[in-house]
Amino acid sequence: MQRETFYRSNKKTVLLEYGIRDCSSFEDFEKRFPDEFLNEDSRIGDYLRELLYKHDKKASVVSFDAHLNHSYVGNIINGKKNNPSRDALICICLSLGADEEETQYLLKYGGHAPLYVRRKRDVIIWFGLKKGERIETVNDNLLERGLKPLYRE
Repeated sequence: MQRETFYRSNKKTVLLEYGIRDCSSFEDFEKRFPDEFLNEDSRIGDYLRELLYKHDKKASVVSFDAHLNHSYVGNIINGKKNNPSRDALICICLSLGADEEETQYLLKYGGHAPLYVRRKRDVIIWFGLKKGERIETVNDNLLERGLKPLYRE
């Protein structure tokens, strides 16, 4: 999947959000936009594959660096892992060196809430992404503030 195609197709999401306001029910929305629902089983894997390519990383290395099982990222890409946790996806993004926008998309494709600026924990993670901090640094920053860590040793 080409980066330009991916981002161009996601700009339509804003239009869909406006469209949902004009619909009176799910059925109405589904009739108006039948081809716009994501195939949740493959989209996250496709996007994660694209991120690995963009950042020139191997799935097994990212899994290891993210403190996950060695095949975790590969299983997402291959469709064997359909419900990765929010924290696992954040760990993957930190290990990849993904930026905030890439992280937000991956979280949404995983069916999770994006990072939210009013949540202290999310802001610490956001700054970690923004500064390119290592996952261990972000985890320590969370622990120092008494917040739930991304992973436990």
